[in-house]
Amino acid sequence: MPLSRKLTIHVLLALMLFVGVSSAAAAPATDHQVITETVSFTIPADQCPKLPAGVSVSGTGERKMIINTHTKKDGTTEIRVNDLIKGVATDSNGGVHKFVYHNSSTETILPSGLHEVSMNDIFVLSGPGPHYSVGFNWRWTFTPPEPFFAPAHDWEILHGDPALIFACDPL
Repeated sequence: MPLSRKLTIHVLLALMLFVGVSSAAAAPATDHQVITETVSFTIPADQCPKLPAGVSVSGTGERKMIINTHTKKDGTTEIRVNDLIKGVATDSNGGVHKFVYHNSSTETILPSGLHEVSMNDIFVLSGPGPHYSVGFNWRWTFTPPEPFFAPAHDWEILHGDPALIFACDPL
């Protein structure tokens, strides 16, 4: 599932950052990371209802992800992730498209161990032939060892159809 890959990346980054941060830290701490890399995706034919029947799309783009982590005196840790990917995609009919993916999330880790997550996400495919955009704005909570995603409780869908997101948002 495309969303699970995307959330797995965010959760792994958050866990890597959290491991080095003690909840008993007396002084505020801040960390800033920038990740750049090449990212590829494929949307198989007939997976996304926003694409014509039988059409698949593959793309490659450049990611710039900025992760800011701040731990407060009270032990609360806030992780803000801003992930932007821009690139070019080709459909199975030979059409060339541009795509933009943007995900912005905030994860607040309370001293109690509760994690509060707020995430906005959009994927836009533009060009000749099939073009579309899908996005969401979701909030949820979890307490480890519960997984980061999919939420077992408290999933608030402010915008976006999960079925459409899972089918058409490859990043």
